[in-house]
Amino acid sequence: MKMFKNLAIALAVGAMSVTVSATELVKQVPALTLDGAKFVAQAAVAKAESENWNVVIVVADAAGRPMYLEHMDGAQPSSLETALSKAKTSVMYKRPSRVFAERVGGGEVALMSLTDMLPFAGGVPIKLDGHVIGAVGVSGVKGLQDEQIAQAGVDALLKSVKD
Repeated sequence: MKMFKNLAIALAVGAMSVTVSATELVKQVPALTLDGAKFVAQAAVAKAESENWNVVIVVADAAGRPMYLEHMDGAQPSSLETALSKAKTSVMYKRPSRVFAERVGGGEVALMSLTDMLPFAGGVPIKLDGHVIGAVGVSGVKGLQDEQIAQAGVDALLKSVKD
């Protein structure tokens, strides 16, 4: 009896696969490359240097894993973990980490229980063709200044890709 049940399941799966095209089974999405991560970081460093801000810049992939890091001279050691957490927040929740800073600051303290969420400005997702392909996290100056640096990196990449 069990053998007939397994056979029926196998036949049903086989029949389904005949009627489903390959494009319905696998989606192609853009992915951030190491060269792209370096490009983002270079643009972010240029913005930080233009303002005389010493920061840590982390560029993360679509899963929030660090791809590239810039630790500028004079940046405080604690900024490394903070920048990484900001990038991860932006990837995992598909929005700038500033959104959480504003909401928690507005009294929504229950948000603090979310996993992989740091409610500080300075994390910006990299969105291309409707997909989050990574994020930039910056730490070392005030949150909104960190965000300006991160956004400069994202903007440079998107401009380069669109040209």
